[in-house]
Amino acid sequence: MMARAKSDEWYKSAFQDDYLWLYKHRSEEAAEIEVATAIKHLPFESGQSVLDLACGAGRHMLALSDYKARLTGVDLSDTLLEQAQNRFDSAGVKARLVKSDMRELPFDEEFDGITMWFTSFGYFEKTSEDLKVLLEIKRVLKPGGWWWIDLPNPTHLIKHLVPHSEREVEGPNGTARVTENRSIVSDCVVKRIEVNDTAGHRRYTERVRLYPPERFGYMVKRSGLTTLGILGDYDGSTLTPNVPRQIWYGLKL
Repeated sequence: MMARAKSDEWYKSAFQDDYLWLYKHRSEEAAEIEVATAIKHLPFESGQSVLDLACGAGRHMLALSDYKARLTGVDLSDTLLEQAQNRFDSAGVKARLVKSDMRELPFDEEFDGITMWFTSFGYFEKTSEDLKVLLEIKRVLKPGGWWWIDLPNPTHLIKHLVPHSEREVEGPNGTARVTENRSIVSDCVVKRIEVNDTAGHRRYTERVRLYPPERFGYMVKRSGLTTLGILGDYDGSTLTPNVPRQIWYGLKL
């Protein structure tokens, strides 16, 4: 029986087998577009060593492989790391996959670039733990290395939040009824997911801290990283209250 994660460690139970098909709409094609946007804005060069932090099932790593990056992926989920390895094996892509907590990375100063895609920042109970992630990014980047972090834009998310939704999804246990309830609790967006199918009834919680741009910018500065720019979406939009993302990129000087 899987050990139950503490409530403030929701990410230990959320990113398991159900996650793979609940979010199967996140495609490799979308990852290719997102990586192409990053490449346009970053001082990326073919052959660079790139760390994908919270790499998940490896969609963005696979897209980065088209640019001849030397790839390392880190995630805490055995399930997602296995899925990533299967993806790379099928595509004939070489990559190093490492199970690790992003607050304590098992590397030294060895990467030319680090990416964090689609709301992989803000998972932890305290802002001081989120700051540790930025400090680790700085520590394992080479001098002059670049970084790319994609967060939700809180103003847009709160304005367009859908409190309740239901959908049917085809999964490994037939048609599943999926109910999702979303709310803002303090400075976090919380999604509570219920799944019902022939395998039974399961519940998951996802909780991500929302960082207004000025607050995240302060944390970046405090970590010792330098910002080059901020995008509002993967179409290259500038950051305004009306765009869905805040995509930060910069350097370790």
